[in-house]
Amino acid sequence: MNGRWIVLLLWLVLGAFAQQLATRQLVLDLEGGVAYLNGSPIALNPPARVVEGRALLPVREVARVLGVSLENLNHGTQGVRLGRLELYPSLGQARLDGRQVSLTEVGQLREGVLFVSARSLEVALGATVVFDPVQRLLTLTYIPGADARDTTRPVARFTTDKQEYKIGEPVRIIEYSYDPDGQPLSLNFTGREEAYFTPGEKVITLVATNRAGRSSEPFSRRIVVKPEVMFSARDYALRFFGLGRTFPDLEVLNYPVLQPERQDEAIPLLVSNSPEQALRSGVLYADVVSGPARLLAYHQNAMPTPARLVVLATNVDMAPLSLKVERLGETAATRVVAVLGQVSLMDFLLAPAGEQVRLEPGQTVALYKSALLATGQGLSLKADLSASGKVALTVAMIEEGLLPQVSNEGLASLIPLLPNLEPDGTHIRGTFASALRNLRVRLEGNVGRIVIGDGVYDPRLTGLDALTGQPVELRGNYGVTYRIVLEGALNTVGAFSPRGGAYAGAISVNGLLQPVPANGVLFRPDSPMIFYRETRSDQVAIEFIPVSGSYLPVNLVIYRLEALAATRP
Repeated sequence: MNGRWIVLLLWLVLGAFAQQLATRQLVLDLEGGVAYLNGSPIALNPPARVVEGRALLPVREVARVLGVSLENLNHGTQGVRLGRLELYPSLGQARLDGRQVSLTEVGQLREGVLFVSARSLEVALGATVVFDPVQRLLTLTYIPGADARDTTRPVARFTTDKQEYKIGEPVRIIEYSYDPDGQPLSLNFTGREEAYFTPGEKVITLVATNRAGRSSEPFSRRIVVKPEVMFSARDYALRFFGLGRTFPDLEVLNYPVLQPERQDEAIPLLVSNSPEQALRSGVLYADVVSGPARLLAYHQNAMPTPARLVVLATNVDMAPLSLKVERLGETAATRVVAVLGQVSLMDFLLAPAGEQVRLEPGQTVALYKSALLATGQGLSLKADLSASGKVALTVAMIEEGLLPQVSNEGLASLIPLLPNLEPDGTHIRGTFASALRNLRVRLEGNVGRIVIGDGVYDPRLTGLDALTGQPVELRGNYGVTYRIVLEGALNTVGAFSPRGGAYAGAISVNGLLQPVPANGVLFRPDSPMIFYRETRSDQVAIEFIPVSGSYLPVNLVIYRLEALAATRP
């Protein structure tokens, strides 16, 4: 017995109950041409039919079997009225619930028989129409004498794939709400969870709202969550949460620290972050580099007038040289410090290769000039450079009144007249030996964490302040690229956990960039954010740069799960 006949049999059994309640339920098998009224077979002459995707029912036959009055208009020469539907076939017109429409919108005249669409009958009679596309069964339910329902409101409907679930078992929702006028719907569930982690009865309620702002009656279903556990909240998240989502894990700081193999590469890193607030025009930092180098600058204009941050390059070699900006990222005009660093990092990582310039001995060019910074506005800048000889790099904040218009020569002559600004004693300034730290980690066990920026498990870079000659330490290793290779990474999940405070940045996994987080900041160590899930390869390549304006240290937590490749049940 196929599915259609099983459904029909159920309606035959339930038909008697519908009749006791005065409900008229008409079931139409649109494929077989069979009709049932309250479970008993009846003949419709002619039968219902499907035309261009619409179910059409013969008006007079529907009125007869439902016991609804069919009123002739003007002795039948002009048309008929069925509930709130008036049909004028000779004029090709109709009125539905007081609204004039064309006849073709609500039905058709075919071979002398007037047909009307099921949805129009729903409005005309205040009935309920449900269509099962799999069984191709249409059910029209009509209650004689009942107040007509508000047919302008959408109807909320959904079901779940099961009635009982284990703790941590995914709950699948099958939603089939509709709007009488076919308007798009927005859905608002309450009580709905992807999975539940406490036992007992759960009530899920849906309200559907159409584009006109009309909302459905609430529609609810109940499910039962049994005490048996399929997944804990943590393991459910690790298996099923998308990248960028956070999840609860109170044990993060208790996990063992992984000990990577470490190797630093000799690429100078120039950090200009002190004084962070420029109280007057002056040189913020300067040093000489040759070959590849990275510049990291983060400052705010604390002067009462607008100013610009500029970066100048001067050839201090005895021969011409070439200088190329490999990539550059900058963000200004926001007071949210963590966001400022994140956006500049994203711009930096996604920046195309810059132009190459030729510098004669003694020649100065402006590599970068910011837009005007109002009082209190900050700027974060990152740049990778490559020089074929010795280049002096100078970072300066210059108030608007002192700025020459566009001339490199004017800037070059102005810089020697500006004072070197003293560091503020809080933030970092200096040149450090390496902008690239390589880490290689062999993953063993079920969980572990890689600590970055703590100064203990991850040693700080040391260097010199070229303007004062004082030794300095790079707390947090801000601006350093960490290239991390994870071996034995099959069936592992990586999660980013802040530890020192608010964090907003980015991380790259196998060449794909992931904001950390997508919106706002991460703050709680016990709410890590998933940034990779590996189910195919035994090796994962990560690139991470601690970003200015955020707090360190951070933990990269690596979880191993058995059969991680399993999908949702």
